[in-house]
Amino acid sequence: MGIIILTSIAFIISVILVVLDILLNKRRTKAEKILTYLPGYNCGACGYGSCSGMAGALTLDKNVYSKCRFLKGEMLEQLKEYLN
Repeated sequence: MGIIILTSIAFIISVILVVLDILLNKRRTKAEKILTYLPGYNCGACGYGSCSGMAGALTLDKNVYSKCRFLKGEMLEQLKEYLN
């Protein structure tokens, strides 16, 4: 009886870990894609310390791009299109 309970608990924990891994990788992949649209100066003027920090914030709130002083022109339009 104990082995069945232990196996069931292990199975449930493994399912939870797989779901969390999928969700976190999805966010990371989106942040990496967003990073290609940012200027790459890593100046920190936006308040996020680097373009990677800004990309991570953009996965949560797509209006954060307005804090980047150097994001202009075609790259800005491409980022807006990607976020929508």
